[in-house]
Amino acid sequence: QTQNWSTQEWLHFIHALPDDTGAQRMQDLDRRFNFTKSGNYEILSAWLQLAVDNRYGAAYPALEQFLTVQGRRKFLEPLYRKLAATPEGLERAKQIYAKARPTYHSVSRQTIDEILKWQQ
Repeated sequence: QTQNWSTQEWLHFIHALPDDTGAQRMQDLDRRFNFTKSGNYEILSAWLQLAVDNRYGAAYPALEQFLTVQGRRKFLEPLYRKLAATPEGLERAKQIYAKARPTYHSVSRQTIDEILKWQQ
């Protein structure tokens, strides 16, 4: 019974999932709860972090969209850190950041520049 769950309850649920949930389980959860299409940035951010951990490719378009329209450092920093943890993720992060960087606030740019070791 999740119909009336608050944002905090959904976040608790997502954060309780193991980092190694696995792509198949991610897909099952996404079909059931439609996290990748969530309009709630708190929930979407938490889900996308888990998607990066699990290399859940179905969420990558939403990840790129999120990182190019959302400029708040509280959302950007954890996602870029997760992406930067692997060579494949780092490459993806740099491609997204090249497009999104001009739209970010200077404080966010400074943080992400450090994470990605960005060279202009």
